[in-house]
Amino acid sequence: RIRNLIIKEFIHYSRDRLLTVFLLLVPMLQLVLLAQATGRGINHLTTAVLDLDHSSYSRRLIAALDNTEDLDVLYYPANPEELQQLLDLGQADVGVVIPRGFAQVLIGGSSSRQIQVLVDASNSAVGVTALRAAGRVIGDFIHEQMARRAAKTGLRELSSGSLIELRTSIHFNPTLNIRHYMIPAQVGFIIYQVTLSVASLGLARERELGTLEQLMVTPLRRWELILGKAIPALVVGTVNFFFVISIARLVFEVPMRGSFALLLALTLPFLAVETSWGVLISTVSRTQQQAILFVFVQAMVDVAFSGYLVPVKNMPALLRTIAQFSPMQHYLVIIRSVMLKGTGIEVLWPRAAILLALSLGVAVIAWLNVSKRLD
Repeated sequence: RIRNLIIKEFIHYSRDRLLTVFLLLVPMLQLVLLAQATGRGINHLTTAVLDLDHSSYSRRLIAALDNTEDLDVLYYPANPEELQQLLDLGQADVGVVIPRGFAQVLIGGSSSRQIQVLVDASNSAVGVTALRAAGRVIGDFIHEQMARRAAKTGLRELSSGSLIELRTSIHFNPTLNIRHYMIPAQVGFIIYQVTLSVASLGLARERELGTLEQLMVTPLRRWELILGKAIPALVVGTVNFFFVISIARLVFEVPMRGSFALLLALTLPFLAVETSWGVLISTVSRTQQQAILFVFVQAMVDVAFSGYLVPVKNMPALLRTIAQFSPMQHYLVIIRSVMLKGTGIEVLWPRAAILLALSLGVAVIAWLNVSKRLD
């Protein structure tokens, strides 16, 4: 009996080529994608330096910051407002302000000055890494300059702490609470999974129960059939959004610094694109079990490219390009920006436009696939 059952299973796999591909190739693909996405640490953080001293010493400090693996000095803002804008838009992870008179302090002809380090801690892991890297580089540089000054003057080594004061300013997440960064992403994944699962079971369930043929003889048009299956999934996803966002706010005290109405408005196109993906999965699935397996694969791919495990900008160039087609990646930026930074539509509209374009494109593909398969 066991032998016959094993033979029957292999016959089933040989007939269902799609399932065979899933069982053999997809797990390897997932392993490769996850290894590529998670195998890199948090480094090469974008750094902006506001040099108010314009001396040889300040240029040496900038070079020291750029030479470390953790930081990449890419921006040189002209004023504090421009530096703040880089942090607000997420274009810079850390900002360093070198004050006027910095060189005079190191030479010995001026009183102490403050070097200011501004860190974007909406991602607390990135914030901690940036803070430690900048503090280490600045401390080592000042210590080295004080040692050289002491050697030239023939005096004992001077105390750098009495001359240069390092002052840090942490934006968006002052307590570096990891929950404030992770919970918004978890909210996104929950509504993503629910919406995708409900949408993927619609046509698959009808086909499995044998009622799809009955729907075909009704006056329903193809786009009406798709819309009738998509709207319930969209409604369920929206209801779940209200539940989980309430728990995040009331139970875990995640701040909502932006507009909740804006977040809801930008959530709807995200739910629309995931509903379209679910309908597309449902059209290619023969059973509900197969549909759920496809949802699992889709979820693993989205996790790899969403920035949930590691920032997208730390991925290889090819994976960064592929990540731009992941709705989850854009939505995680939206929900974190609205909740933690209070970002408005003037900054987030490109990502909202991408979500709308993706939802329209996937919906068209699903409609064409439904028409082809049902005809």
